[in-house]
Amino acid sequence: MEILIHIKKKKLDSAYTKAVAEYIKRLSAFCRVKCIYYKDFSKLELQNSSACFRVVPGTDTISSEEFAAKIEELSGYSRIEFVVADPATVYELDIAKLPPFSLSGFTMSIDLTTVVLTEQLYRAYTILNHITYHK
Repeated sequence: MEILIHIKKKKLDSAYTKAVAEYIKRLSAFCRVKCIYYKDFSKLELQNSSACFRVVPGTDTISSEEFAAKIEELSGYSRIEFVVADPATVYELDIAKLPPFSLSGFTMSIDLTTVVLTEQLYRAYTILNHITYHK
């Protein structure tokens, strides 16, 4: 499984970059994760064969176990793609047509959203592999 995280930002702040790198390193035992940074999304190309989601703030969050189940459901896809951008940008582009995925009811910065997404991916894979990290 390959997971692409498309981020509308030139780069994350240093502390966030380190946290994301740590979770990507941990995830390497389960899947390939790649963060792709964009100044703007004009060059964003999502694959038709991928399961694609836009990460949004909202109240319809799911538990870690539900997220793990969702990842398992998507195992038929070779790639999952997440788009992380500020809400205003999402509605300027066709990204608004993507199914939403909410990590939290809070509105977070793009940097923090990326860290939380990678942490939740790691948590989901530990659940699926019966590793006690998530408890």
